[in-house]
Amino acid sequence: MYNKYKQLKIKNMSVNQFMSANLVAIQRIIGQLQRPFDSHAFIQKLSREFQVEYVQLLSAYTDEPFIKVHGQIGKFLSENQTTLGIRQNNKVLSKNIFGEQSENEEWV
Repeated sequence: MYNKYKQLKIKNMSVNQFMSANLVAIQRIIGQLQRPFDSHAFIQKLSREFQVEYVQLLSAYTDEPFIKVHGQIGKFLSENQTTLGIRQNNKVLSKNIFGEQSENEEWV
């Protein structure tokens, strides 16, 4: 479901700033995911809820935008485990946003 809340203007906002500004929504998304979950599942829900903002974050990069933005999202999850109530578990293989199997972090 698309985010019905007031959209933030994210021009000039980093991924970390965007995630921090939307911490309550991030926590809610995590709460909706079945445990364990991986970064791909989180990114899929995040991108669905924040469609416009997700595209804006991607558009900030001309070289490998998905790799860069998704890497920063994963870094945010890792650096905010306690606040988010999650813990890194293992590296797992799952389908990324392009339907390709790739390694990413699993969270419990």
